[in-house]
Amino acid sequence: MRYFAPFLVLAALCLPAQGVAAKEEGKPAKASVSMTFEKDPDAIVTELFTSQGCSSCPPAQEYLLQLSRRSDVITLEYHVDYWDNLSTWLGGKWKDPYSDTAWTERQADYNRRVMNSERNYTPQLVIDGRLQAVGSSKATINTLIDEARAIRKRKFSVLPSVAPDGDMSVIVDGPGINTTAQVVLLRLLKNATTDVQGGENKGAVMRGHNIVRSLLLIGTWEGGKERFAFKLPEFKSTEEGCAVLLQDSETLKVLGAGLCSM
Repeated sequence: MRYFAPFLVLAALCLPAQGVAAKEEGKPAKASVSMTFEKDPDAIVTELFTSQGCSSCPPAQEYLLQLSRRSDVITLEYHVDYWDNLSTWLGGKWKDPYSDTAWTERQADYNRRVMNSERNYTPQLVIDGRLQAVGSSKATINTLIDEARAIRKRKFSVLPSVAPDGDMSVIVDGPGINTTAQVVLLRLLKNATTDVQGGENKGAVMRGHNIVRSLLLIGTWEGGKERFAFKLPEFKSTEEGCAVLLQDSETLKVLGAGLCSM
């Protein structure tokens, strides 16, 4: 487990959403796209902050893959960028091809606003935007997933769907809340394998799952049943998918989520 000072701290969750969304090309999805739903309606969201340059991270990424097979858990993998310029004695430098400053900022925001900490470290697993643990600590993580489920007392439904012409909609339903929640679309790379050529993991083959590639703010929600409609940017391969989070704007707690895939 390695600690780093965060480069930037977000003022609000929507900031990385707007910044990263600029990368999208805005093309419609192809008509052949279909969505499947394999998760429980109240699945707990686990967000792993990791890097291919971190020698402690491969076990956490492998464990995330195991968690992804559970119907009651939605797994997401964010590759931070603060390992990219670190040079090791034998391996030199390695720039993680999936790293992004936006994910370093998102991790810093969790640590500052939820964990009351100014330190980023890898591998860190954030559970439902409420709890955190070292990403390879299996027993602790299993306990915290159960704890997060017990904390979620109110039920919120997040149902993404896509039409053959690429029009996507997300139906959010649940009791009113005292603040505003954000509805966020995450574009994912479902599976990826990398031959790492440098850094602490030089010579290793690392597997990633549900790697977050972009984050787009769809809208805000305050309660009741509401439909959000938009044109889904085109998927470039069958290895791409998406997830939708309903997340409290102030506390960053995850209220609900839905997973969609090609």
